[in-house]
Amino acid sequence: MILVCAVFSQRSTSSHSAAKLMDQFGIYSPAMHVVEYEHVKFEMPKPLNSSKYVGITDDVENAWMDITYLPDQMVTDEGIKKLQKPLDSLKVTDPKTGEKGYRVGLEVFHQLHCLNLLRMATYPEYYTKLWWSDTNDKPERVRGHLDHCIEILRMNLMCFADVNVFTFHEMPGREGPWPDYESHHVCRNFEQVRQWALDNAMPYEDV
Repeated sequence: MILVCAVFSQRSTSSHSAAKLMDQFGIYSPAMHVVEYEHVKFEMPKPLNSSKYVGITDDVENAWMDITYLPDQMVTDEGIKKLQKPLDSLKVTDPKTGEKGYRVGLEVFHQLHCLNLLRMATYPEYYTKLWWSDTNDKPERVRGHLDHCIEILRMNLMCFADVNVFTFHEMPGREGPWPDYESHHVCRNFEQVRQWALDNAMPYEDV
């Protein structure tokens, strides 16, 4: 489901929570220092197709591109060791500083890419005809890509194991309880992370 969010004023930085947890378990991210938390109430769009992420218009495509197609970033030699990744990983040169390091990407944008792929797969009559769409490919390749994305999203959802709760209510004309998904959450500020990704963008090809 697509949600819009009402953001409340309570905010805190990552220094007291996520950064400490990641350090405790030996997990590293070059973007952790920009993480801020905020109190968010999920609100379902009414009507649902009023969400800028729902449908197949040009505006919808632009909205998804803004949150999906973000550039890669770089970590230093020290960073790649903290990531516990091999030193023969793909290297890159920062065009602004000339510093050499290793190409990395933030997981959130790959996950959003996967969600967008699943979205496009629900409109096969439209997206399979577009040259740039990942659904416009050999059926076995599309199937493999979809299964890959389903697994990525499954692992991520189970990893975070959201323990927020939703309530139920009666709805006229419907039998049984109806779930109310407009619940309160503590969220990472997505725009802060997105801006960091843009500010620290690496070129598509090394220089």
